[in-house]
Amino acid sequence: MRQLTYYVGATLDGFIAGPDGQFDFFPCEGDLAAALLAEYPETVPAHGRGPLGLDGVANQRFDTVLMGRAAYEPALAAGVTSPYPHLRQYVLSRSLARLDPEVEVVSADPVAFVRDLKRQDGAGIWLCGGAALAGRLLAEIDELVIKRYPVVIGSGIPLFEAPFLPSRFTLTDSRVFNTGATITTYAAPETSTRMQFRSTTASDLDRVTAVTVDEPVGWIAADRYLEELKEGMYRPEWTWIAEDGGGRIVARALWWGRASSEHPVALDCLHVDPSVGDRAAVAAELVSAGLRAFAEQGATRLPLYNVTLPNGWRDDPAVAAALAWRQDAALAAGLTDQVERLRLEWTPDAGLPASSGRLTFTEGTDEEFFDVFLRIAVGSLDGETRRNVATMGAEAAARDEVDFYLGCPGERSWWRLARTPDGQVAGLALPSATPYNRNVGYLGVVPELRGRGYVDDILAEITRVQVEAGAELITATTDTDNAPMAAAFARAGYRTAQTRMIYSVPEGAEPVQAPAS
Repeated sequence: MRQLTYYVGATLDGFIAGPDGQFDFFPCEGDLAAALLAEYPETVPAHGRGPLGLDGVANQRFDTVLMGRAAYEPALAAGVTSPYPHLRQYVLSRSLARLDPEVEVVSADPVAFVRDLKRQDGAGIWLCGGAALAGRLLAEIDELVIKRYPVVIGSGIPLFEAPFLPSRFTLTDSRVFNTGATITTYAAPETSTRMQFRSTTASDLDRVTAVTVDEPVGWIAADRYLEELKEGMYRPEWTWIAEDGGGRIVARALWWGRASSEHPVALDCLHVDPSVGDRAAVAAELVSAGLRAFAEQGATRLPLYNVTLPNGWRDDPAVAAALAWRQDAALAAGLTDQVERLRLEWTPDAGLPASSGRLTFTEGTDEEFFDVFLRIAVGSLDGETRRNVATMGAEAAARDEVDFYLGCPGERSWWRLARTPDGQVAGLALPSATPYNRNVGYLGVVPELRGRGYVDDILAEITRVQVEAGAELITATTDTDNAPMAAAFARAGYRTAQTRMIYSVPEGAEPVQAPAS
């Protein structure tokens, strides 16, 4: 196997370049310069080889160089499209077009690409940078060669941009030069002890379904996973695992989506084996790897993480502990927007909620429902509605809601507009369904008519429609922060069945730093 070496210069405070990518402050002179030219001549770009007497000098260690777009940009700025013609050159970028026949632009997953590259014949592979690409490839780096210069710059581009996950390297060599610089070499952990994070293939199915969770949080059993795998709601590429050096699965993340979804909607099962020392760190890396992949595949709305908990979970130390490391992992992966949501249930023994008769319910067109969605979004206490409006704008959020419920298993004929006796629209009632249960779907009152108790009449109508359609269990959800809605459900006989903690990427934020592109 070929080795991947991250050979790079850095300041005393750990930066490989200034905030704008500048690196002209590195003093390369004297005995340090002589050592670098003798031992790493192939790392000198083409325009510098002649002046330094390197024309015709053979490569010593590397025959291949990997660059992120940021590492390639200085050459492009100087009008050079092939900075290392004496090496096989790859630029890993999702958006850059190929500019030179000698430089291959790779848009594939960097980890998979490097693993394949290592299996090919050849000499060493030089990871030139930058920090984001080095962070993505951290688990693949076999050797670090750090040229440490006696300079402090205060801020800039770090050696690595990656989620928090301590990785121990072993010092193998260290030299000090007259200039005060050092070259320090570190070896990565042996391959047998490294952890790999990846999506699954069909051949992994038996091992994936053999994973069981013995903690008091919601998880996905094998029979449900297999059933929904057939329906396309779980998929191998949405199922991610962490393997130790021996190939044992030590962590599993199951992302779920609708059968028609191009990208997953939610992570609803995350587990790390208790034998792992830092479960939160491994889980964070696993979640980050999945989110990065989904972003690279074009997902504009990254999936949330949904943890199901029993009622009264705060008073149960075992449940609190099971949530604690999962929450730490979610936050470390950038899912820092937190919402606590109640899952509610209505069953016939609660009796049909009474209606005051003040509202009438009529059918409506999709555009009429869109208009009411748009009005209801104003001042809504629902956390998801607020996030959608903040992220997409009110009109796009309302359109998204209409499209979502049109795609749900419920019947479109169930939808109703709520009207006052004079015909004024008071709100809407959208009985719906999931693949598992009938549910309340969506209800709301327009801002100017809130506070008049109309929400009780709308909820009573939704419950009536579902019961007449044969439902013996109706589910619903609401945020704990939305106290008026929670109170309305309680008055209608809906009981709290469980609690869900939901973690998502905040507006305008990225869950992890993707490679430069």
